[in-house]
Amino acid sequence: MTRARAILAATSIASAAALLVAGCGDDTPATPSPEPTATASADASPSPSPTSTSVVVAPERPQAMDDDGPAGAEAAAVYFLELDDYIMKTGDTAEWEAMSHKSCGYCTNRLDQANLIAERGDTFEGGEARIRILHTYEQDAATGIWPIDVEIKESRSTITDVKGKVVFEQPAQTSTARVETTRSDGRWVIVGVPDIPES
Repeated sequence: MTRARAILAATSIASAAALLVAGCGDDTPATPSPEPTATASADASPSPSPTSTSVVVAPERPQAMDDDGPAGAEAAAVYFLELDDYIMKTGDTAEWEAMSHKSCGYCTNRLDQANLIAERGDTFEGGEARIRILHTYEQDAATGIWPIDVEIKESRSTITDVKGKVVFEQPAQTSTARVETTRSDGRWVIVGVPDIPES
C-alpha cells in the first residue's frame, strides 16, 4: 500500500526532530569577516546590492472554498495540503491553524515541525506539492465530514541548519491520503489526513 503523506509526515517529523536535537551545541552561526573591497571613487554611483533571498508566496485561497458543498470540500482539501511547504518555509502558520480541527493529529504534527524550524532558524527548501483529487465520498450524515481521497506528488525537500548543514532530507515522492473535511463556524476545517484504508 502506498504510504499516505500523513504517516510519512509523522515519520519525517520524528526523524527530523531526532536529527535536529542530536548534536545540538552552539547553534550561533559564526559571523563572517567582511571581504576586502576596492575603494570606490567619489563620483561613482552606488550599485544596488543583489539579494539571494527568494520571496515565498502563500498559495491563493480558491474561490470554490466559498461553496459549502462537495466542491468546497475538495477545494479546501487541496488548499490545505498546498499550505504545507509554505508554513515550513515561512513560519506563518495562521491559516494552517485556522483550518486545523483540534482533533487533527496530522495538522498538529506539521504545525509543530514548522514551529521547530522557525525557532531554530533552520531553512526548509523544496517540498512543493501537486494535489490530485482521486475520489470524493458522500458526506457522512452523523459527522458532517466529506472524506476525499487525494494523490500527492511532492518534490524533494531538505532542512538546513543555521550553520549550513543539511539535517533532514526527503526525496521526491508520490503518496495518497484521505483528507477529512467539514464545516465549522462557517468555514472549512480539516479533521484528519489518514491513510486510505485497504480495500
